[in-house]
Amino acid sequence: MAISRKWLVPVIALTSLILASGTVANPVSAEEAVLIPGATVFKRINPFYSSVAKTYPVVGINFHDDDDPQVVDYSQNALASDHALLDGVKQADIAVREIDGKVVVIGESMGSMVASRLAAELAASSEPPSPDDIRFVLIAPPEEGVAEYFKVGTYIPVLNYRVSRVPESPYPTTIVIGEYDGWADPPDRPWNLVSAANALLGIVYVHGPPIAAADPNDVAPENTTVDGTVTTYFVPTKYLPLTHPLRDIGIPDRVVDRIDQVVRPIVDAGYLRHDQPGESRPYLSEGRIRRNVQGARQTRERSRQQSRLDDDNLNVQDPQDDLDVQESKSDSAQRRVERQADGRRAYRGRQVARHK
Repeated sequence: MAISRKWLVPVIALTSLILASGTVANPVSAEEAVLIPGATVFKRINPFYSSVAKTYPVVGINFHDDDDPQVVDYSQNALASDHALLDGVKQADIAVREIDGKVVVIGESMGSMVASRLAAELAASSEPPSPDDIRFVLIAPPEEGVAEYFKVGTYIPVLNYRVSRVPESPYPTTIVIGEYDGWADPPDRPWNLVSAANALLGIVYVHGPPIAAADPNDVAPENTTVDGTVTTYFVPTKYLPLTHPLRDIGIPDRVVDRIDQVVRPIVDAGYLRHDQPGESRPYLSEGRIRRNVQGARQTRERSRQQSRLDDDNLNVQDPQDDLDVQESKSDSAQRRVERQADGRRAYRGRQVARHK
């Protein structure tokens, strides 16, 4: 009897371990990834499509841990964009609702436009998913970039696309923008031809697989902004796309680096985020040529401060102060719009317009 009891304890312990192991072997299902690739043309007859499609599993690879992500198959037709977006939302919605568990939806380029529309539709549905169960990653979204050249609702015939903005969403959203990407980060001053040419080549050297494989852990804190449920990563580009072909043909990096030192300031002059305090050069936004009111205000403020110092002993009031008070009252709404636009383009803040 003593021997039986001696073996009873190990048997009970072993049984408990087996039962516990069985519980661990069936954990709560991990987050599954749904990937939405970007646009293409003539998908069915495009001889390069199969090669391009092989890169789709790379989309957002550093934003999920799913070893077998699902790639959404939709028309992707860049020449019939509005139809492609509708088809993409339909197919992505099916994919998401078939998943029993948490999901991350990752869209790149046109796929980001599909993903943002899907988020809005899910939120407005009769049975919306919980924000705890779904999140979105928008990589290189044109509606945060080149689409901002145009007013909302503008129809672009060649693309069969009506301009929209990223709609508001209650779901956690990550936005990834590569510096100099012609689709997601075009210059605010497209008349700067050097900057515009650099952005066009940025479509080749930054857009697509390079930015789709970006790692948020490599993005410095100063290039990361958080606004409510939206986190934006601005990914710097080491080499100027404009001079990158020189590197491709074998010109030594040290030579091209010197060229970049001359060209990069010219390129950067096309972007609001590089404006120095006091600059008030015009830029393009929402289909209008706008003036950098923020820069002009800073210049006036410095002037007023200097004037106050000069006149302090005489106790003379600067008459410009009264004019500025009147201007602030009459033009406050316009200046607020300018600040919002500046913030978006400078990646220091983000104001999302409602989807129309």
